[in-house]
Amino acid sequence: MGELARAAGVSSRNATGLVDTLEHSGLVRRVTDPTDRRSVLAEITPAGRAWMKAFRKPSQLAMRAMFHGFTAEELVVLRDLCLRLAANQHRLADHLRQLEQQP
Repeated sequence: MGELARAAGVSSRNATGLVDTLEHSGLVRRVTDPTDRRSVLAEITPAGRAWMKAFRKPSQLAMRAMFHGFTAEELVVLRDLCLRLAANQHRLADHLRQLEQQP
């Protein structure tokens, strides 16, 4: 649970509460860590996998519709351009923060 809490950026208590809720709903189950009997792992159940698949479906359909008509090559170029824009945005944000910190 501690590793899950760190990965999610929440306290161990919050992670435990979330796993309690998911376990009660049948979406995860607690299992003993085979490498450390003192630790407990949260394992997704088949019902949890089905829930995740259903949860992702609307986004997948929207993405498919948004990129309809693009070739695979065009999508590679678009991805590259978007990553370059994001990198430029981060550099600009860093530059603006530095300017704000100057006296």
